[in-house]
Amino acid sequence: MYKERRKALASTLPNTAIALVCSGKAPYKVGDEKYDFSVDRSFYYLTGLDKENMVLAIIKVEGRVSEYLFIERYDEELAKWVGGRIMPKDAANISGIQEIYWREEAMDTIGSVLSRYFSGYANVDVYADFTKQEAEQADSEAHIFARSLLQRYPHIVLHDLAGYISALRLVKDEDELAKLQKAIAVTKEAIENMMAHAHAGMGEYELEAYFDFVLKSNNCLHSFPSIVAGGKNATILHYQENSQKIKDRSLVLCDLGAAYSYMNADITRTFPINGKFTKRQRQIYDIVLTANKMIMQMVKPGITLRDLNNELIKFYHQELSKLNLLKHGKSVADYYWHGVSHMLGLETHDVTLPNYKLQPGNVFTIEPGLYLEEEGIGIRIEDNVLVVEDGCINLSKDIIKEPDEIEAFMAAHAK
Repeated sequence: MYKERRKALASTLPNTAIALVCSGKAPYKVGDEKYDFSVDRSFYYLTGLDKENMVLAIIKVEGRVSEYLFIERYDEELAKWVGGRIMPKDAANISGIQEIYWREEAMDTIGSVLSRYFSGYANVDVYADFTKQEAEQADSEAHIFARSLLQRYPHIVLHDLAGYISALRLVKDEDELAKLQKAIAVTKEAIENMMAHAHAGMGEYELEAYFDFVLKSNNCLHSFPSIVAGGKNATILHYQENSQKIKDRSLVLCDLGAAYSYMNADITRTFPINGKFTKRQRQIYDIVLTANKMIMQMVKPGITLRDLNNELIKFYHQELSKLNLLKHGKSVADYYWHGVSHMLGLETHDVTLPNYKLQPGNVFTIEPGLYLEEEGIGIRIEDNVLVVEDGCINLSKDIIKEPDEIEAFMAAHAK
């Protein structure tokens, strides 16, 4: 599987080039304490390995491809404290790469490759992932390694690899879809556990604990920090304090997901803490639910996520006008200010490409919401869908969202 992914990546590169992908390193927090390590997802996608300070090199010379993997040297003394690093034979078995060297040999080994295979070239194209979320973000291991390589071998020309890998990762294979379905199934169980134990007056943190228990019981991680927002807190898009008591007759918005083998579910369900929607809550909920279903029906290959969001805004304008909510200079943007979708996969907000048109194999979210701050009502309904030739498949269809079903479920589990 990983070998086929690397082969696919190599086939998209120029006929003679080098691609470098780093696993990353955990930064220090304070003193000798480090943040938890989170592997670069493209490195994991190409190798199946999730250890830090590794480098994958794909060398393509006149169409012939060779692969090198550089891993940290095994330290028996360190293993007594934090566990052993991966051994070369295990790395080879998982990744399918046979040429494995120690990490400190990477620069010299790649230098030897340049001398042996690229001596006749005026310039050598080297590709690495130079993605940054913001200009002030610290340089990644890819930045640092590529810069060192350039200083030693000034005839190389650096290029960004991100677009090449993104094009592959956007289309999910069977293994990824199976892992995602597992993550969604665990998320379903966890959300139902929350609904079954919900009651007025409990803390957002208490409700969150019922979600966490199911994830831990299934050996899953969180896709992202959970949002469990009661009442007015639900009108804050990325509310994460989860520290308040949930008042009777309030809605609670739960945006959360399980991660299984790095594949992330991302689901939002909104339900009444006491098990019964008020008339006004039901009115707004029905608009969002209709929007969720409408957007799902519109999905087809060739459409963009921006197209879907534009249609949602048109629908909201129509519905909010009926409720007299667009008077006195108010617009849809006063009640809805995020996109309806984002790509989903090895990252919760997964990779994409500019103006990307959907194609079969894409997985993304559909998450319309409405937020009426003055009324303390925030509602979002989010599903995860797979694009197919004639539309999409709702991968999270088994997680209840019909208001009657929610009320019936909560009534059946009321204490």
